[in-house]
Amino acid sequence: MQIDFFESFLIILAASLFAAIALHRAKVPTIVAHMVVGAIIGPFGFQFIQDPEQFRFIAELGVVFLLFSLGLEFSLPKLLASKSEVFGLGGIQVLTCTLVFAVTVWFWGSGLGPSLVIAGALALSSTAIVTRELTLGGGSRTYHGRLSIGILLFQDLVAIVFLILVPVLGGDSELLVQDLGFAFLKGVALFAILISVGKWILPPVYDEIGRIRSEEIFVLATLVLCLLSAWITHAFHLSMALGGFVTGMMLGDSPFKHQIESDIRPFKEILLGVFFVVIGMSLNLDLLSEYWFRILCFTLALIVIKGAVVSFSVWSLGHRLVESIKVGLILAQAGEFALALITLALLNQVLPQEQASFTLLIAMFSMLVSPLLVRKAPEIAHVIAQCFRMETSVETKINHTCDELQDHVILGGFGRVGETIAAMLEKNDIPYVGLESSSEKVRGLKGRFSNIVFGDCTKLKMLEQVHIENARLIILTFKSLEVARASIENIRNKYPNVSIFARCYDHKHVEELILMGANKAMPEMVETSLMLASEVLTMLDVAPDKIYDQIQAERERLSVSRRH
Repeated sequence: MQIDFFESFLIILAASLFAAIALHRAKVPTIVAHMVVGAIIGPFGFQFIQDPEQFRFIAELGVVFLLFSLGLEFSLPKLLASKSEVFGLGGIQVLTCTLVFAVTVWFWGSGLGPSLVIAGALALSSTAIVTRELTLGGGSRTYHGRLSIGILLFQDLVAIVFLILVPVLGGDSELLVQDLGFAFLKGVALFAILISVGKWILPPVYDEIGRIRSEEIFVLATLVLCLLSAWITHAFHLSMALGGFVTGMMLGDSPFKHQIESDIRPFKEILLGVFFVVIGMSLNLDLLSEYWFRILCFTLALIVIKGAVVSFSVWSLGHRLVESIKVGLILAQAGEFALALITLALLNQVLPQEQASFTLLIAMFSMLVSPLLVRKAPEIAHVIAQCFRMETSVETKINHTCDELQDHVILGGFGRVGETIAAMLEKNDIPYVGLESSSEKVRGLKGRFSNIVFGDCTKLKMLEQVHIENARLIILTFKSLEVARASIENIRNKYPNVSIFARCYDHKHVEELILMGANKAMPEMVETSLMLASEVLTMLDVAPDKIYDQIQAERERLSVSRRH
């Protein structure tokens, strides 16, 4: 008996449910579970469903809801606030990876169009897996976590370009340049229209819906909005997924974002599950059984090449080697955009079935190992950095003194005041890293102070190398008011929450430095270093009687040294 559409759809949902439950205990990503189900029940498996094309429209709706949800997480203010990481690192990473993969696939024997699609798809990483693993492990607040998220933001932006590109590549090759230019013009116009609607029309509409206080109407409004935007982009002969992404991006900074995300989730999960099942149906299991070793080798090559390219891109812009390797490991996999783009290319006849299946298998296997790579990135990065022996002596020192620390103190300057404070910090076993711009002084003080390194603490990049984001307190001991001003301004612009203790020469400068962002400022006077040390220890919760005894002992030592 021929299985009709309803029975086929029921088989998909039931098989997805069973696989999700069965593979959950093995901590296999749900995306992979759905694809495995599709491969098993599809035309290349047990053939419970022989015509995946009948689910093409539902699969496309799944892509629309996927990109709508990703758009909700995409923030233009966040993009602009992290412009150096987003446009600098992200731009170099996507461009370099796309070129490397495009040349590789082209030598593999593909045409220009398929090479661009496959390269662009593999250049993009998994936003869902990376952000989830970083958030669960607390890595989103680390330096390498912020760099990774900044690059992912740019990848989300570039995905819009590929969503415009894929349908055009499926058209007449003789009119490719003309069609491509026209498509980008339509894309820009449509983007401007949707952004304008999101800024001036949707807020009052949702305000009115919110006043009704009806959950059903709110859900219905969100569904209509998402599907309407998909229909508009389709009417422009662009990908429906593009409309979903732009609409989600419009609502990402609205006060309704979390409610919309909550309401849309059941629809997104079900339709997305169908989408990944349909992808699984496109996987040729004969390829897997026949070329399993080659597929594993290509997956390993993808992870190694992409990880190396990303690491080199980050390192070439002046970031530490160990942090660059961490970012490379975190972003070494393919992602949801790769699956969506390859599937769209298959549906638009840009890629042949066998090539699409081969690429999807590689992407799926890379996503399967991705959670482990994200979790173990710090440990693996340190091992690789040590093997290459590319860390400078200062960087190696920083790795050992700072990477394992939490709530440490950064001490800027090792003059008389800096030495006194460092001595008090060491007596109280308070972790710190001292920065001194004089190499002679660093060599001279190595015997007395274990954590002094060469570096200019007025430079923000140097402070980031000693993990300013994890610091409990920064102490600036400059005599120069101009240097203190510049340092406080640099720190406050990017790290508004870190505590700053500053030394200045005159009482009249105290208020100015505090207004600029210092939490406390201490003027130069008799016994300034002792007073400063006392205040610092108080801020670090050392017992008052203990502080008093140590200050008295230090005062007697200084008095003896002055007499001699």
